[in-house]
Amino acid sequence: MKQTTRAPKPNQHERSQRQTAIDHLITRALRGALTVPEAAVLADYVRAERLLADKTRRSLADTTRALQRHREAADAEIRRLEERITELTTHTEEQAA
Repeated sequence: MKQTTRAPKPNQHERSQRQTAIDHLITRALRGALTVPEAAVLADYVRAERLLADKTRRSLADTTRALQRHREAADAEIRRLEERITELTTHTEEQAA
């Protein structure tokens, strides 16, 4: 089966660059070689990642709630149809007897 390659999301390249920079800046910080401007950049990048993570978490929670509502509606419809089948089966059996 051939695998399809998706186009990158608009912010994917930017996020990848930010994560690479964070890794580099953390390495410099651990060596004690981080300058004040670099620390400011690191803080900004970490804040941006945290905001993105919070936004993603909220979006996933909304999706989970929507899926649960759809699942409950589907279950209710299945129960309704099963009851209707039982009614029709019973009615047909009574007529045959």
